[in-house]
Amino acid sequence: MPGRMTSSVLAITAQARAGALDLAWRMFRDAGYDRVADDPAVLSLRGRLLKDEALLLAGDARRQHAREAAAAYGAAAQLAPAPYPLINAATLALIAGDTAGSRALAADVQELLQAGVPDETPYWLGATEAEALLLAGKRDAAEQALGRAIAAAPRAWEDHASTLRQFGVILAEQGASAAWLDSYRPPRSLHFAGHMRLPEDVTTLSDAIDALLVEERVGFGYGALAAGADLLIAERLIARDAELHVVLPGNVAAFVDRSVRPHGESWVARFEAALGEAASVQEMGEASPAAFAPSIRLADLVAMGRAAMHAGLLQSEAVQLLLGPASVDEVGQSAHAGGLWRKAGRRQHLLPLHAPSGPQGADRTAPQVISVLAVDLLGGEGEDFAALDRDVAGRLPALRQALCHTPTLAIRWTSRRLLIAFDGTSQAYAAAVRLSATLGASGPFRQALHIGLATSIDDPVTGAPVLLGGAFDLAERMLGVTTAGATFASEAFAASLAACEADAGRAELVGEMALVGQAPTTVYALKPRFRR
Repeated sequence: MPGRMTSSVLAITAQARAGALDLAWRMFRDAGYDRVADDPAVLSLRGRLLKDEALLLAGDARRQHAREAAAAYGAAAQLAPAPYPLINAATLALIAGDTAGSRALAADVQELLQAGVPDETPYWLGATEAEALLLAGKRDAAEQALGRAIAAAPRAWEDHASTLRQFGVILAEQGASAAWLDSYRPPRSLHFAGHMRLPEDVTTLSDAIDALLVEERVGFGYGALAAGADLLIAERLIARDAELHVVLPGNVAAFVDRSVRPHGESWVARFEAALGEAASVQEMGEASPAAFAPSIRLADLVAMGRAAMHAGLLQSEAVQLLLGPASVDEVGQSAHAGGLWRKAGRRQHLLPLHAPSGPQGADRTAPQVISVLAVDLLGGEGEDFAALDRDVAGRLPALRQALCHTPTLAIRWTSRRLLIAFDGTSQAYAAAVRLSATLGASGPFRQALHIGLATSIDDPVTGAPVLLGGAFDLAERMLGVTTAGATFASEAFAASLAACEADAGRAELVGEMALVGQAPTTVYALKPRFRR
């Protein structure tokens, strides 16, 4: 990207690459870049943001945004001729409906590449050549160039994903099949789980796991590290140099005491070795014995969702491996996770073991996993009673109507906000979508979503059951950083939603936010997925 590659341009580009388009635009305007017309880097960045918007639209709006994006890239190329703005202008011209203009710009790109482009990576040069050839209608030559580019940077997964996403758009505009791109997609992401009891000789089992990992081209694994199936699969992932992401219920020490050490000190050593190889470690839920079972459920949801989200980011696929259950209809947490995965329409592999999990009765006194939707209908702090009457009381009938289709576990008001608990993420998100559609345009509005644990107790005054737990507090505190009109979600909620629904909506990374009285929390903006 020619021009002044300032830190702010790079920061905005990073947000755009992460999918945080609203934040990227806000940073763009705050930097005054919307008034800049003489800097190629800024113009290219404007083109990038407009392109990302165009790809979320349809019909005339899509073509208009594509024309504006192409004009921005074209202006950058006029100031400093370079392949980057020209190739983007060429693709956007195609989206705007100008096939002849697109091919002419693609030819200009090829001329620049043949003349030599300093300070660019072999991957970028090869991918740009491939894109120009594809725009010119030379699919076979484009595929050969793409293969050379990927061979030059075989582990640049996010770069590969960006190229594949762009090629998918081009092929769709050309009315051509994109099936040939599948051979070039980054490795798949795997969610894994299973039983703790393994046969004494696991050689055959290990060989079966290895064969499956090779067949599925798995490069990333998400799960826990309990003795038995978890650790065996994790070790096989590490052996093939896959990236391991660990999601544990409770904290590390409590998890080891509960799920590793009782099976022998040799398993503790294996746990520590695998944990040392992990690319990330995330702790979910609570460490207390009473909260262990729901924390396992929560950790599984987050691990499944992170696998699915990572696969989406890389334009790849998420698959599941369960070691133990012969069917997802069996009892036990592994089978339950398998049922959720299958319900979302994703592929899975079951390697049965002849050691079924015992029945797990529900303990109604134990903590449970809940999803909390926090809603703010006021415009700011310190509103008077007139504002309460105008912004809240007058909108309550519409709020009640929006919620009437979704069963709730609890509803309560704080001093200024409404907190609603649901049994699952899908119900909470569906309610959030309806509230946004019903109330978003009628006055001040913002909402936040979180998933966590809560305990039911009997109110000492009324005798009625009430839910208590930190999930309510974190969801409410997230409202303090939520943009007006937006729906923000914690990473745990966004991942859990992705675990349960393959196409629930778009989760745009906002970033790590400091919340009062809480550890820094990674936050996403949730938006309905655009459907063509």
